[in-house]
Amino acid sequence: MSFLYRRTLSSGASPARPSRPAARAQAAVTQALDALGGPFIVADLETTGLSTASCEILEFAAVRVGEGGAVVNEYTQVVRTCARVPSFISRLTGITQAEVDRDGIPVAQAFSSFLAFVEDLPVFFHNASFDRRFLSAAADQTGMPFSNATHCTLALARRAWPELTSHKLDILARHVGASQPTHRALADVRTTVAVALAASARLASV
Repeated sequence: MSFLYRRTLSSGASPARPSRPAARAQAAVTQALDALGGPFIVADLETTGLSTASCEILEFAAVRVGEGGAVVNEYTQVVRTCARVPSFISRLTGITQAEVDRDGIPVAQAFSSFLAFVEDLPVFFHNASFDRRFLSAAADQTGMPFSNATHCTLALARRAWPELTSHKLDILARHVGASQPTHRALADVRTTVAVALAASARLASV
């Protein structure tokens, strides 16, 4: 027979510490807010699908933001993918096979230009885990590492506006009065810049 032993806290005992996942999430938000205080990059990728095993980066875009939230420079580049652009991706993003054939460059060249643009600055993505997976795959493919600190504006938005039922970029754009994202990488980056700055201001006031 076994017995359950339950230890109770004395009246003067300290409350339980936050769980490790909660502490890590709070630390990530704190680091992101610190990064927003200086020059930083906001970036986005368009891809031909969701899986890094079978899909490719279709477009890179990034904006460099300076002191005070001013946009300093922008970068965008379509990639000449190995496979043809799926029709549903063309409908979603507006990126056609004709545009890829005309303006696309090999992924190694586009990735190199992207790395030169971001330099060693912290990089923000909306739903950063998705973009990091594709950037990691590009790094493995090209031999060019992506080692910048990365931060997630989705996590910032969830902390800044917990009352919202969704933190998709289009909903956040309406909430903060930013331009609507279009699924073209540069347009989405510009929206994400506005969301990041609004979230930073909101969290600074609470």
